[in-house]
Amino acid sequence: MRGALSSLRRMIDRPDPAPEPGSSPRAVAGSRPAAVIDVRQVTKTYALGDVAVHALRGVSLSVERGEYVAIIGASGSGKSTLMHIIGCLDLPTTGRYLLDGIDVAAMSEDELSDVRNRKIGFVFQSFNLIPRTSALQNVELPLVYGGIRSSAERLHRAQRALTMVGLGDRFDHQPNELSGGQQQRVAIARALVTNPSILLADEPTGALDSAATVELLDIFDRLHTSGRTVVLITHEADVAARAQRVVRLRDGRIVSDEPSLQGSGERRVTLTSEMSPV
Repeated sequence: MRGALSSLRRMIDRPDPAPEPGSSPRAVAGSRPAAVIDVRQVTKTYALGDVAVHALRGVSLSVERGEYVAIIGASGSGKSTLMHIIGCLDLPTTGRYLLDGIDVAAMSEDELSDVRNRKIGFVFQSFNLIPRTSALQNVELPLVYGGIRSSAERLHRAQRALTMVGLGDRFDHQPNELSGGQQQRVAIARALVTNPSILLADEPTGALDSAATVELLDIFDRLHTSGRTVVLITHEADVAARAQRVVRLRDGRIVSDEPSLQGSGERRVTLTSEMSPV
């Protein structure tokens, strides 16, 4: 159903529609934009033999364009399941998920794949870099999958993405020649190279030391300041505190949704050359 994807692309470049009455407590008509991520009473149930595992139990969450939101919870709280749904990697058992106003359930597998490649950038704890392949080639890969045929354009965009994350001198280094923090920055560059409007990061600091963690969170701060929507999944309170807003999950339910004391200050949203689209 190519029509759903065409509608989604049109909505990316136009103002968000007004929220339905009562659909999002954070959306105020006439004062703030409607949600780019709109999760409505979502449940997710997995069958484990004869046992039904309820990973999400009626979760509702809205994220506005340009917000920086941390979703925090212990192992088994449902935070990674929620990220998979937000990232169009999985579908809810019940409830609805609207991405830029489009119901994800109406999209075909090809359309979902296209959205994942073009609109959402993913960063994972395990880096997921291809071994024995240069940083530049790792970052180019989404462009190959995205149908960018010009090798010169792919090279330019990959170089710019790596430079954005401070790896302009590491183009030809393979993963085993990079530190953990540098590998994660390559993963961020790969997530950004298609210029997605949403960055989803699942435990991105889990394999990093404290110094590399600070460097990584500084990059997320700059991306947010440039106007990108960032959703960060973590179990660490000090990492979550860097976001604008902290959503806490427990046993598949949202138990709190509050501004972060550390990250709640108003940020000047200016597109700098350092963090401009690649």
